[in-house]
Amino acid sequence: MMKNQIQNKKQIAIGLFLFCFLIFSFYLLLSQIWSAFSSVDPRLGAGLVVASATILVSVISVLISKHLEQRALILAQIRDKKTPVYEKIVSFIFSLTFAEKLGIKQPTEKEVIKFMAEITQEIVIWGSDDMIEAFHKFKANGMENNEANVKEPYSILFVVEDLFLAIRKDLGHSNKNMSRGKILSLFINDMPSEFK
Repeated sequence: MMKNQIQNKKQIAIGLFLFCFLIFSFYLLLSQIWSAFSSVDPRLGAGLVVASATILVSVISVLISKHLEQRALILAQIRDKKTPVYEKIVSFIFSLTFAEKLGIKQPTEKEVIKFMAEITQEIVIWGSDDMIEAFHKFKANGMENNEANVKEPYSILFVVEDLFLAIRKDLGHSNKNMSRGKILSLFINDMPSEFK
């Protein structure tokens, strides 16, 4: 315990020394630049200032542009990874919803558990914070036939809709005009009119 405190104090002292050294070096550099400019003919000095400012602005513009380009590239690569995950989720929910109407065998409980285990792992890696929150609610509320769902039958559907909206948002859609029930009404015909 005592050794750690001594180590921490040494690190703080070294950090303060380096910080002071950097400030002092910066001050010396600025004073050298200032003395160089002050001894030059004013017309030449003005030209140097303009040229320096032009170069500085160009360098800053290039650096900002490269940073934004790199960030956009990273976001595009992440979107490419999360899109198949979200397609699997939507496809799975639709297979549960339309299995009977399409004459497809409904997934067994074992298949549902296997799917949820696999998709949860992918959501943890690729999902945004909002997506993880929506998926958590989906697992907690949507996959259970609890008392609240029996009393309020549309609560499960709204959890599913919230999940769909989180998926859309994470993929870059604004969801600006998406009122409650709008997505559900695309595949549920008997939605109450107040939710359409």
